[in-house]
Amino acid sequence: MTLKITSLQALLKQKNLDCFIVPRSDRYQGEYVVEADERLAWLTDFTGSAGLALVFHDHIALFVDGRYSLQAKQQVNLTYVKVIAIADCKPSEYVKNLEIPLTRIGFDPWLMSDHDFTGWSKNSGLQFVPCDSNPIDELWSDQPDRPLKAVEVHDLAYAGQPHTEKLAHFYDKLVQQEVEAALVMSPDNLCWLLNCRGSDFPYSPLVDWFAFVIKGQGVRIFCDERKIPASVHLHLQEVATFHPLEDLDKMIEGLAGKRTLIDPKLAPVIICDKLANNIVRAVDPLELMKACKADQEIEGICQAHLQDGVALTKFLAWLDTVPQDTETELSIAEKLEHFRQEADLYKGPSFPTIAGFAENGAIVHYRATPQSAKTIDYSSLLLVDSGGQYLNGTTDVTRTICLGEPTSEQKTNFTLVLQGHIKLAMTLFPEGTTGAQLDVLARYNLWQYGLDYDHGTGHGVGYYLNVHEGPQRISKAGSQVSLRPGMILSNEPGYYKENAYGIRIENLVTVKRIEGHFERPMLGFETLTLAPIDRRLIDETLLTSAEWEWLNQYHAKVRETLLPYLDPDTASWLIEATAEL
Repeated sequence: MTLKITSLQALLKQKNLDCFIVPRSDRYQGEYVVEADERLAWLTDFTGSAGLALVFHDHIALFVDGRYSLQAKQQVNLTYVKVIAIADCKPSEYVKNLEIPLTRIGFDPWLMSDHDFTGWSKNSGLQFVPCDSNPIDELWSDQPDRPLKAVEVHDLAYAGQPHTEKLAHFYDKLVQQEVEAALVMSPDNLCWLLNCRGSDFPYSPLVDWFAFVIKGQGVRIFCDERKIPASVHLHLQEVATFHPLEDLDKMIEGLAGKRTLIDPKLAPVIICDKLANNIVRAVDPLELMKACKADQEIEGICQAHLQDGVALTKFLAWLDTVPQDTETELSIAEKLEHFRQEADLYKGPSFPTIAGFAENGAIVHYRATPQSAKTIDYSSLLLVDSGGQYLNGTTDVTRTICLGEPTSEQKTNFTLVLQGHIKLAMTLFPEGTTGAQLDVLARYNLWQYGLDYDHGTGHGVGYYLNVHEGPQRISKAGSQVSLRPGMILSNEPGYYKENAYGIRIENLVTVKRIEGHFERPMLGFETLTLAPIDRRLIDETLLTSAEWEWLNQYHAKVRETLLPYLDPDTASWLIEATAEL
């Protein structure tokens, strides 16, 4: 890593750059990137899914959020890399406060979004220099090629709505926005629109592509056509054409005079510069179209959670029989994957399984390695956060498991987290409510004990797409988008005691209308996840009667739904694990 850093710093001096911006993101601003785009990991060894580095001539500043503050310090060489919590100091502020004089800051215009560039360019006195080629790519001698995996048609039996109907609806959205075209830069938006899936990216069934949608004229897709089989050509023959990246300038020339919608948080600077004055900046309408799941999609997601619940229950039952010191964080993750693979529609994990025992559980997005993996004994708590990709849905679930005798502190803190989870699950709220307005419900009980957690309470989840999707979320920062029927979100409050243990309870929920005699239209949540919550960690004296009732009803639903699909031994375990408080 030292050689990589010093080589890059020398190259920046040759290019007359005082600093170079290295984001974790790719041209799509996605969470998971192909191996060829893992530039931040190549340079610093930090493998988190979010982060940004500023490379100066004498040091590197790595900015991470609360999920990765511990992980980053463990992975990077702190002699050369300074880890900074982005909540304490933003990269632009860091540059402004440096004592050394800076003038020219380089960046890759494919990797910088229009929104982020606007934020950077507010720093007066600095010249931001778009690089014709990424300096890291010049040094990365064994950089992998971009993937060429075949695109697949997502069968209508799972997709629910024909892609032609979705496209017609999208045209209507363009009319409402008073534009003639739109840049669809998000691979998951494009996959959803066209009822296609792929395997270019890890953990998400996405395709390495983007497109322009021209009102009434179809979709102009930019990707390597070698990955498009005859079945996809046939599927899209009436609505789409395929183009190499070399045709981008010609395509944009053809849009001259056409008002083109771009999502500033997704559109790269290089395309925005080429479009020049024809831009209308707005959120991609596909975000909200995709987020509000149709009835058939909700039905599929429920079936996916049934399959996932069976696998997770088998895993939890097996874990209760494991002798201590015989399994590691890595081996139990492999066992859970084995149980998921028994499902007919299972396609793979939706993210790397987080199996954190004892103090590793306090690292919010911990990922075990052969070097870090702990052996499981009966001395602490085990946090397992995992999910699956099924042809009919995407899952994400976290359970905290008692191994041995819990301390009174662990039981108290687990119960506080559980109370926040239940409060959010039970709440009713009027139409127009945002996730930011609900976030406090999940934190209230923790706050009364002076505790909190440094991550959001809920993120959107896709339909056999990204496990993290927008625009909805539940967090302190929240989103301006109100929660609407059909949206899928996680409900995942937690607590993390550094160097000791971590607690998180996560279910997925869907927003639904609540019928009743109300003055205003009301919404609520229906819990989708089916897996027992560890009763051994509950301090029953802290629960209200309403919380008791919710948990007993939830466990009854889990028991009644899953029992027909379980072998006798696992069924017996589940009956005991879901017994009424």
